[in-house]
Amino acid sequence: ERFRLSVDDLRATNVDLARTDTFASPRLGLVVKPTQRLSLYASYSRSFLPQSGDQFGGLDVTSAALKPERFDNIEIGAKWEPIDGLLATAALYQLDRTNTRATDPLNPQLTVLTGEQRSRGLELGVERSITDRWQISAGYAWQDAEITETTSAAPAGRAVPLVPRHSFALWTRYDVTRALGLGAGLTARSKSYASISNQVVLPAYARVDAAAYYKLTRGVEAQLNVENLFGADYFPAAHSDNNIAPGAPRNAKLTLRFGL
Repeated sequence: ERFRLSVDDLRATNVDLARTDTFASPRLGLVVKPTQRLSLYASYSRSFLPQSGDQFGGLDVTSAALKPERFDNIEIGAKWEPIDGLLATAALYQLDRTNTRATDPLNPQLTVLTGEQRSRGLELGVERSITDRWQISAGYAWQDAEITETTSAAPAGRAVPLVPRHSFALWTRYDVTRALGLGAGLTARSKSYASISNQVVLPAYARVDAAAYYKLTRGVEAQLNVENLFGADYFPAAHSDNNIAPGAPRNAKLTLRFGL
């Protein structure tokens, strides 16, 4: 792979920066089906992210000199359909990141190097058709992410920010009639840290969402989504220890879909 980025910064005088990164990104996967209802898989992949600012939107003297961030991921898992209408999935993974950067906990305008990180996790999922009208799905994730190389920004062993140890999601839909369907779900996260300082904790939270689906005519469907139905106060993200973003309050969105 070859990635080239150039920036002509019109806000500054005579600032014209560019960098070119060339790297190999191997990927390997294997799937085995010991039975008709069971699939086992294993995969390995390596990918890169050029150090060029958020969404490749900026390049400065510092980031222009940095090597690309590298991701090495190993994963094993299974998909199983023990009975008709029930699908269960499981996955174990390990993700190693090198040449990582993070926002300075004391100054969101600055970037610091955090060396290497390792994330290990378990993901479980289940989908079930209770009846022809009622479907339910649930997922659980356990994650352990820590810095594995000591730098001037953070010692090895410190937790990676914004990574909850436990995550859970539940969604169910019931079709009352052929035209009308109702849905509801729960999203929950355990506590996490706001930054690599591990000094500020984002508390655990749970949020309830709901939805309604209605087929107006053939090929036309209306959908109403209500997020944070009970108006929970929560903090899902942060940019530093003193720049923490609250979650959205109760809000609704109406969508019309047209199909041929």
